[in-house]
Amino acid sequence: MTTPDETPQERPASGPRPGHYGEVSPGVPRYGQYAPEGWQPPSSTEANHDAGPSRGLPPASAYPGYGGPDYRGSASQANGGKLPPRGAGPVPPGQHLAAPRPVALASRLIMAAGALQALSAVLLLFVLFLPAARSTLIDALTSALPSDPAYSSLLADQSAITGLLVAATVLSLIAAVAYFWLAVKIRRGAGWARTTGLVLAIVSLAALTQPNIFTIVQVGLGVVGIIILFRSPAKEYFAKRVPGNGPHGY
Repeated sequence: MTTPDETPQERPASGPRPGHYGEVSPGVPRYGQYAPEGWQPPSSTEANHDAGPSRGLPPASAYPGYGGPDYRGSASQANGGKLPPRGAGPVPPGQHLAAPRPVALASRLIMAAGALQALSAVLLLFVLFLPAARSTLIDALTSALPSDPAYSSLLADQSAITGLLVAATVLSLIAAVAYFWLAVKIRRGAGWARTTGLVLAIVSLAALTQPNIFTIVQVGLGVVGIIILFRSPAKEYFAKRVPGNGPHGY
């Protein structure tokens, strides 16, 4: 409402303005309206429609794995009327089949036995470089070994004790490395590693002639791991071979 001295204000025009909600582009009917008879979409819309995401892409034959329009039909005929399963086919060179769960478990058990062997090497290093630990070991051996002048003279010779400790430490480190190396090869499906592990497990049973809790646990881990490897489905895993590249590529 205005007074006689004021200029009447213009009322805003009703209806949607250009670019308002509902208008697609100039000349195109808004949402909810019917197009008038004889109406044709603008040529720019057709051009934009033709310039879709497929414009400028190389033909299908340029992509790797394209076997032509008859590929699915030929693959179906070769497989008895059924399409080949996803991921089927021989394992390419350099790639290997995944180990089943029992094989992975056996590999971990053998690695645990190797960790105990490495721990024994560390303990031998302590005995080698700490005089107190060496004295404790000599006292334990004196009480454990039968009363014999030969043993007494050997334990009294410090140079002989040092040589024995060095040799035992080196052998323990080599054994620990062998445990871990065989465990890795076994998990990858190398049959020779499984056979080697079986031989070493049989030899390790000789350590039970003078058993202690440390030796029993270590030998038990290795023996249980080898037993798992000769049971299903682990033995089927080692029986599979990759064409031209040995068992699982190894």
